[in-house]
Amino acid sequence: MIDKKYIDKVLDEVDLAEVVSDYGVKLQLRGHTAKGCCPFHQEDTPSFHVDTAKNLYHCFGCGKGGNVINFVMEQDGLTFPLAVKKLLKEKLHIDLSDSDLQSTPEEEERYKKLESMRIINERLCAFFCQEIGKDTPDAKSAKAYMLSRWNEEYCKEKHIGYAPDNWTSVIDYAKKEGLSLKLMQEMGILKLSEKTHSVYCVYRNRIMIPIRDRYSHIEGFTARAIDDKSDCKYLNSADSDLYCKSRSIFGIDTAIKKARGDRKLYLVEGAPDVMKLQSVGIFNAIASLGGSWTVNQFQKLKDYRLQDCTLCFMPDSDIPKDGEELGAGFCNVIRNGALAMQQGFTVSVREIPNDLSVEQPKKIDPDEYFSDKTDLNKLEEREFLLWAFEKKFDKNGTTEEKQKVIDETCNLLLCIKDEAVLERYITELAKMDGNKTIWRQAYNSAKKRQQERISEKNKEGGIDMLRSFGFTVQHGCYYGFNKNGDEVQWSNFTLKPLFHIKDDIRPVRLFEIVNDVTGNNREIIELDMDAMTSARAFRKKLLGIGNYTWLAGEDALIQLQRYLARVTETAVEVKQLGWQSQGFFCFCNGAQEEGIWKPVDELGIVRLASGNYYLPAMSQLYKNSTVLYTNEKKYCHLSCSNISLHDYFAKIIDVFGDNAKVGIAFYIATLFRDIVMDKTACLPLLNIFGPKGSGKTELAETLMSFFMTGNEPLNIETATVPALADAVASVSNMLVHIDEYKNGIDIKKVELMKDAWAGIGRYRMNMDKDKKREQSHVDSCIILTGQEIPTADIALFSRLIFLTYEKQHHTLEERDKFSDLMQYRQMGATRITLEILKLRPTFIADFDKAWQKARIDLHSRTAAYKINDRIEKNWLFSLSAFLTIETEIDCPFCYEELLGICAKGAIRQNELISRTDEVAGFWDIISSAQQKGSFVNGQDYVIKTKTTIKTYEAKNTIDFSAPKEILMIRKNSMLTTYRQLGRQIDERMLPSESILHYLQNSPEYFGISFSPERFKQFNANGQPIQEYVEKENKYKTVYQQDRPLCFDYQMIREKFGICLDSIVGDLPVEKETNAEEEALPF
Repeated sequence: MIDKKYIDKVLDEVDLAEVVSDYGVKLQLRGHTAKGCCPFHQEDTPSFHVDTAKNLYHCFGCGKGGNVINFVMEQDGLTFPLAVKKLLKEKLHIDLSDSDLQSTPEEEERYKKLESMRIINERLCAFFCQEIGKDTPDAKSAKAYMLSRWNEEYCKEKHIGYAPDNWTSVIDYAKKEGLSLKLMQEMGILKLSEKTHSVYCVYRNRIMIPIRDRYSHIEGFTARAIDDKSDCKYLNSADSDLYCKSRSIFGIDTAIKKARGDRKLYLVEGAPDVMKLQSVGIFNAIASLGGSWTVNQFQKLKDYRLQDCTLCFMPDSDIPKDGEELGAGFCNVIRNGALAMQQGFTVSVREIPNDLSVEQPKKIDPDEYFSDKTDLNKLEEREFLLWAFEKKFDKNGTTEEKQKVIDETCNLLLCIKDEAVLERYITELAKMDGNKTIWRQAYNSAKKRQQERISEKNKEGGIDMLRSFGFTVQHGCYYGFNKNGDEVQWSNFTLKPLFHIKDDIRPVRLFEIVNDVTGNNREIIELDMDAMTSARAFRKKLLGIGNYTWLAGEDALIQLQRYLARVTETAVEVKQLGWQSQGFFCFCNGAQEEGIWKPVDELGIVRLASGNYYLPAMSQLYKNSTVLYTNEKKYCHLSCSNISLHDYFAKIIDVFGDNAKVGIAFYIATLFRDIVMDKTACLPLLNIFGPKGSGKTELAETLMSFFMTGNEPLNIETATVPALADAVASVSNMLVHIDEYKNGIDIKKVELMKDAWAGIGRYRMNMDKDKKREQSHVDSCIILTGQEIPTADIALFSRLIFLTYEKQHHTLEERDKFSDLMQYRQMGATRITLEILKLRPTFIADFDKAWQKARIDLHSRTAAYKINDRIEKNWLFSLSAFLTIETEIDCPFCYEELLGICAKGAIRQNELISRTDEVAGFWDIISSAQQKGSFVNGQDYVIKTKTTIKTYEAKNTIDFSAPKEILMIRKNSMLTTYRQLGRQIDERMLPSESILHYLQNSPEYFGISFSPERFKQFNANGQPIQEYVEKENKYKTVYQQDRPLCFDYQMIREKFGICLDSIVGDLPVEKETNAEEEALPF
């Protein structure tokens, strides 16, 4: 949601007339009004007015009007936030990012509701304006009444209308316009009849006056009865999410600009008073729509940066009731003025003269008194405090009555912080009654009473803050006292201690910080211990957070620390999501303890039987951050689906087949990883291999849905080693998905994956504690996906459960099943995870027995194949975990099915390892032959540097981003050498067809060269064979053509540790030439 400070900045600093001119509207300025032809409808005579004093516009032709934001919204068809963003960028050169416009789901829902309410008000306003223009007796009577109060131009500008004397006309209009009757009831526009049980409109036969907020949005109506005999003369909108009478300020949209310029606001009692003053040119007039102003309304004025304005009250000049000295208008101002002073405003009064001694005195209010702007100059402006004392003080009163007025006046003197101003007031009051000494004594007594009240008020939890710590809370700030007993402001905020987050490395404290009286502007902040060790550090930290200032010194900060420490709870930060040793399992947004899910609160605190725990990712501090705790936020419990475990597993198997059964068993084992690890000491990675579009990644994504929605796997090629290490160490008994595995990745990343098998993380220097090396632990289980079999390091391949997918094209039925599964996957399956976790006691009790049975069963199925111990143990991990809880869950497959799948998988993986070993043996034989001189560079193979290569296998030419060394081997020479030398050194060999198949399916292989290559022939002395060319009368080298097998020489050199660069014999270096450059002799 866009910050209000940006909206205020646009309304305060962007000139509406300039913006209107930018859109091609030619304006002619007369006084403070600029006129032009309306851009919203076709016209020849200008009826579009821009009031430069108010920074508002109104068209008297089509009726559209508002502020500069409304204009851009209407002109460009933009939403409110986008219009603000456009104006900020184009006029104030402030470019907001998209994240500045983002909002939480709760904020978005609230915004939509408020926007719907505003639309209802705007539509009804249009309806009321339409009604007052009708040619009916009621409408004519309403219009005549309206024009008797205010001029027609002003009424059109302010969209004053008429609610007809009819029970259902508003309802009929709302239905026609598609407005929500439910929302209209919530807003108090409609009510439900107890007699008929049908809804009716509360506004009937009334002049409808829109109440607008700071941004010119209509937030409600004040409705004036046309019939003076009505029991309720004015009917205001009911309180709702949009409108609140105690916070609303009538006329503020028009008044704010003028008020800032004049540094003055005129406060009157009702909407008609404001309308009369504004209609005659006194634009900075506002009202509270009632006799009383509230703290919330005065705080609003501060929020609008009007705290430097003098608030000048203009009371109704009422006739006092029998037995009373003052009329209601004066009493209201005395009460409201005192409250305004207590809120820190300078207050004055302009009293409307009224001779009450006449035979039939009458009430005079600003609406009746003002007919011209110059009438304001006729009223004397007096300082409120002196005026109020004069009104209340009766020289003929009793001593107690006099003292009460003096005490009340001294209470107001306490609001004055300037010593010179205070002295002047005491001097003036002494002239009115008594002397300065009496007034100073009364002032000191008032100060003492204030300290006692503050002391009592500031008792929190039985703690007297003033007596125990030497400070109090007033006006939303901390105050201490100097040696003279005078108040001294310590801060412009208060802190509410929330939690002390206990940590060996970085302990922090969470506070709710507030820097206004009403507490509307609240935010959660985090302070580490360094920020609270000195007043300077404290001051710097708070200024970095926002508009928070610490004004006091070190001693005051120590007292504040003592208080805060005494009333703060403690929580422990959860550094690793998933299973916790204290006996609960947590996601980023809550935890499950003893089978009961407990969500975090707004602070990120979850309260469990074992203690309070802090999950910072979902706290108000970091919830909306796109940078911090991004990995943790993925692991969020959010299950919008009620699909059963059985049905969800079945859908996964329908799409992914037998591999899904292994994956589900791997997921189950992951949930109890710590228990399994105690037995096995090492745990495998789940590797899913296949070409693009085969489904390997989708299976991994589906398994991740048990822990999150919207999985974004790490790319092992682009992620750094520290990033990979942090990811696999960030969770416990949860899955981590790493994608895009290729055999050419950094060897350090391969080693990291191998170490994860044993639960070992990376070493790092601990810079927070004692700068010693420490090693992290890997408590997660890893899914590794990619388009290459992990054979670059056979030790890594032996640490995997290896699954493959080959099919890239799928039937329509298969695609439909996948789409069906996706709908459920997107809703999350974390609920199933929490369901299975409830079986932890069963798993602890039965796992050892299940392990022994699964080990015997798997071994008996694979004994004939002499399976590698490590591979057998890998497959046993998932098999035994599934067997442990098979009878406790309703699963669509059984242990026997899984046993058969695991046995086949182990046998196949074992064969692949054997094949990979034999390919390494082949290259060892070739290297030995090259060293012995029986496999010669130039004759049996060549190494060329190329930027492109074309093979029979590839459809298009392969382009390399950089020149690459290509090993080109003649097939027959290679196989002959392999057989002959292999027999001599007693090396185990495969048939020629088998070794050729493995070579052609290895990642180093490019294919058979499309173009023939030339190879030399060497004699017994190691010299190239040459023949005499009679025509040229010289000898030339003899070449043979062949289409060789092409390999990535660098990969072979690094993977198998061989070097074929050297040339047997002492031959001069010859420049390589293409066939086109030298004619072949044969």
